[in-house]
Amino acid sequence: MLDRRSATPTLSAAAAEWMTGFSFDAVPEAVLENTRLRILDVIGVMIASSGLEVVSAAKRAMTESDGGRGSAFSVTDAASMTPAAAAFVNGVLSSVLEFDDTHIQSNIHPTGVVLSALLPECERLGLSGRNLVEALLIGSELLCRLGLVSPIRMHEVGFHPSSVYGVFGAVWGLAHLRRFSVEQTVDAIGAAASLSAGSIASFEDGTSTKTLHVGMAASAAIRAAALASQGISGPHPVFEGKFGWFGSYFQSRPEFRFSALTDELGERWEVLNIASKAHPCAYTMIPFIAATIALRDAHGIKPEDVEVIYCDIMPRSFATVCEPAEEKRRPRTSWHGRISLQHTVAEALVLGRMDKDAYAPESLAHPVINAVADRVVHRPDMVAAADISRSRAAVTIRMKDGREFSHTIDDMPGTRRNPITREGYLRKFRANVRGVISQAAGEELAASLLNLDEVDDLGALFRTLRR
Repeated sequence: MLDRRSATPTLSAAAAEWMTGFSFDAVPEAVLENTRLRILDVIGVMIASSGLEVVSAAKRAMTESDGGRGSAFSVTDAASMTPAAAAFVNGVLSSVLEFDDTHIQSNIHPTGVVLSALLPECERLGLSGRNLVEALLIGSELLCRLGLVSPIRMHEVGFHPSSVYGVFGAVWGLAHLRRFSVEQTVDAIGAAASLSAGSIASFEDGTSTKTLHVGMAASAAIRAAALASQGISGPHPVFEGKFGWFGSYFQSRPEFRFSALTDELGERWEVLNIASKAHPCAYTMIPFIAATIALRDAHGIKPEDVEVIYCDIMPRSFATVCEPAEEKRRPRTSWHGRISLQHTVAEALVLGRMDKDAYAPESLAHPVINAVADRVVHRPDMVAAADISRSRAAVTIRMKDGREFSHTIDDMPGTRRNPITREGYLRKFRANVRGVISQAAGEELAASLLNLDEVDDLGALFRTLRR
């Protein structure tokens, strides 16, 4: 497709062309299985989050701002709301525990933001499980690729990548569900660029805004698609143009790799580089948890015997999860703890587990955990810095008697090089829904999600869950 204002093809148009010509039958089974497992994973996280106060507050806020009842539902609530409100609540459910998946190289959490927008739309339109799998695959594949365009990481310029990039992935998924033309899709993506936002200021003080970003992006995507459906136009050279999104958001002109969005599209699948999280925190810290627990179990390490814990981490992560050290050692809130290397390593060492109940208020105030956090020291790891496609951690524990124990993780569990099996996904799902829904309901839901291609009515599936 050519831009209607220019003879030069645009990136947005090229992506839309691929989306409109998408063939489910041409997708390798491994990619489809990956997509189903990611849906299972994030639905489990949403259920685990459903009783949290911030989720209840998000619902109340949507009732106030969007006027109450509508034609859509969030995953876990029987009260109807507008599609944009339902997408917002879903996004909060998917992200508040920091337990959703991550595309390592771009730092984007792709499944949660796309799925949050698609679920209420699928139910509203009476669509099938296969429709959901298709749309999620399209949206998350293009989203991950978009995140590879810039060599600069969004966190470094003060933006949350899952939010500012995420709105585009959700729009591509919605455009496929609604059978938009190329022109409509380009208009919707153009509108999304003006709805793209997400400041990481709350990283500093642990306030709640960051936990809402995925919901904000999913809700914005619903609005962008609605605008395009009514014929409202959006800029075609929205990514690479003179006033394009990348130049505006980075306020610089590095060598943008615009071809990353479309090179080998449909042949090389970037979604296979999305990693499920084994623990509910910033992905950067997951290999440090694995290494710490491995040392604890192998050597019977007791907190009172530890002199210092050295954590070698890539320097570009210092600002987000390591510093200022004094603040990171005493996180103000549960979410603040999820981006603290010092607290995370200490809690992992003391408790020996980091599941959906981690970062509880009692853990943040635990005197033994706090004492260990004071002994966690971060150091630059230039090996990790040399390859940001991987997720390396090196932990060394020096004991008070002079002994030292070290463990290195080159790739965290859940990544393509260290994958989680189907059974591993199921274990995480079961642990997340335990105590929220019955075991029988959980097993029935898991079976349906693992066979989504055969589910004719997604609405019926989730109505059963909400009961």
